[in-house]
Amino acid sequence: MASPKSVNILLATENDIPGIVAFLETPVIDQSFIYPLSQRMVSIEERVRSKLSQGFWLIVLHRSEIVGCRGCNGLIDKENKVVEFSTVAINSAFRGSGLGMFLVRKAVEIAFERYSPQKMKFDSWSTNKVIEQIALRVGFSKSRSYDDPLKRPPGIQSVEYVLDCSTLTQRSSLSDGRP
Repeated sequence: MASPKSVNILLATENDIPGIVAFLETPVIDQSFIYPLSQRMVSIEERVRSKLSQGFWLIVLHRSEIVGCRGCNGLIDKENKVVEFSTVAINSAFRGSGLGMFLVRKAVEIAFERYSPQKMKFDSWSTNKVIEQIALRVGFSKSRSYDDPLKRPPGIQSVEYVLDCSTLTQRSSLSDGRP
């Protein structure tokens, strides 16, 4: 297993779009999503571009190669100050290293500083126990489970995770230390 200490986490720029798309199109990454990203109504490239224009992407670089990413849709509800996160993916060589946890925490920290939200949220699928564990450890709570036929096959529900930002401070413990 590769060490998370050997990586850099950076905010993506327009120049990183082809690399993020190529990483997410890698069969092992694409097929790890339920439904695979390549089978959704919006193309992977469109997803990457829209998140970068409305929010941000964090990329994880190991020896100049993207080995992980986390998308943020930005402030999706300005009146209620709600930030929504999206795609999180980690190269299999780094799974189990704590890098996913660190990436989710870093995205929360950046979103908190950038948008000063009241609430942050994201969804995943009900059988994704790794993201559930990460979400709960970072401070998100399960908000609801629901059927979403555009994103999930029959029998697998989407689960929404919510973080109440009134519990955070500008120098949150979320940013302390690496795994």
